[in-house]
Amino acid sequence: MRINYFSLILFLATLPSQALIGRASNSFLGYGSVFDFASRPEEMPNHLTTDEIKNSCEEASKFSFDNRLRQLSHQLMSSDQTNDSFELGIQKAEVLLACKDPSNAQKVLQGLNPFLGSQTKRWAILFWQASKGVIDHEGASLALRKLSEGDLRKLDQEWITVGYSSDGSELRRLALDLLAEHERLSGNCHASAQVLLAGRKSGALGARRISRAIQCLEGLGIKQKNVLLSSALAQAEADKAWWLVSDVLKLKLLLELAANEDAQTVRNRLELFAKELDDRYTQLEVIRSDSEREEEKRLLENQLRSPREANPDVQEMPL
Repeated sequence: MRINYFSLILFLATLPSQALIGRASNSFLGYGSVFDFASRPEEMPNHLTTDEIKNSCEEASKFSFDNRLRQLSHQLMSSDQTNDSFELGIQKAEVLLACKDPSNAQKVLQGLNPFLGSQTKRWAILFWQASKGVIDHEGASLALRKLSEGDLRKLDQEWITVGYSSDGSELRRLALDLLAEHERLSGNCHASAQVLLAGRKSGALGARRISRAIQCLEGLGIKQKNVLLSSALAQAEADKAWWLVSDVLKLKLLLELAANEDAQTVRNRLELFAKELDDRYTQLEVIRSDSEREEEKRLLENQLRSPREANPDVQEMPL
């Protein structure tokens, strides 16, 4: 019998490469593969470490393996939690959030009692994330108030990641604005306005907060409005946040005029404050509707005009 030696040589030459392919395939599809745990639940070991569950959840989340996420979450919640320390509880909550299970993350966090400043911050941010995940605005508000430690102004320095853009960069918002929004969505407009007026940011952000506070105040009675604004005014004056003092006084004046209340006291206070700051625009706004102060109005208007408007006959020197 003749043997085709050339064909045999070719066959033998291919064996090493086939073996390498087989080993690579086994390595990728074996039990050491996180992707395999996530995609083939029937082959997943019964006991995984917290880190392994977290990695599996992150992979399953990428490929939308919802059933695998539920099983991983169930495995973690079924583990013995009776002797968990604060740190282990926090780790469990982080893993549950990675497993897209904010409801159980909330339950784990509710069983923890942070007592140090650093612990409080970690707990509060995780509880906010979990509450946001189950659309629990009251829980989210509770978390952010815990983060403030009784001083809402602290939230004006705390940036929280709320998502990610298409390029992977973080999208962040100030905790104070988040708290105001959660309070509003919970139906607590009074609390939302109080939070907004506790902010100390000026410029466009400060103006937007005042505008949202006005919207929240519309549903309150005049007495409630006065109590809230008086408190905000006292805090702003104590912090020497003069721009906010001016805005709150203007808001107080507008609300009292809209309610047909005697606003003369507020009007006088705002005018005096504007004079102290040499804020002539505000002074003019205050006296504009007073027919007995025409001379003062003309004087202020002339002061606020540009030199060209005040002296139309003056010609510019040619360059």
